[in-house]
Amino acid sequence: MPSNVKEGWGNKSTTDAEVTGDVNATIEGVALISYSTNGTVANVPASTKSTILTATYSASFNNIALISCSGQDYAKYYLTLNGTDIDIRRSGPNRNIDFDFKSNPLGLSSGDVVDIKVEHFFTGDLIDFEATIYGYA
Repeated sequence: MPSNVKEGWGNKSTTDAEVTGDVNATIEGVALISYSTNGTVANVPASTKSTILTATYSASFNNIALISCSGQDYAKYYLTLNGTDIDIRRSGPNRNIDFDFKSNPLGLSSGDVVDIKVEHFFTGDLIDFEATIYGYA
């Protein structure tokens, strides 16, 4: 244990500590959110795959922890990496879905492009959708 950390009581999952000065820590299995971006797409016609949000790898964004999606009705959501669908989820019974990578973040490489797309099947309806990507470097 570093000299500037005084260990307190605890067990395998928690430890109280008194810290003086700077401490650099790595917490396994916990994604610390330092980047988020959101997008919307309006008036999406039925059976039309539409992009809600596009994000590109950067120095401050190279791991995805969570993607939240919602809309005015049920839909099929696509997580696309460099033009290839890598995960597809359907909303229901509520209208919100998550792509949850907090325990195993989706790592990005230089040049990677992430798209969140949506498609619904309510003929005659024009529906709005939203998505937010949460990530970190």
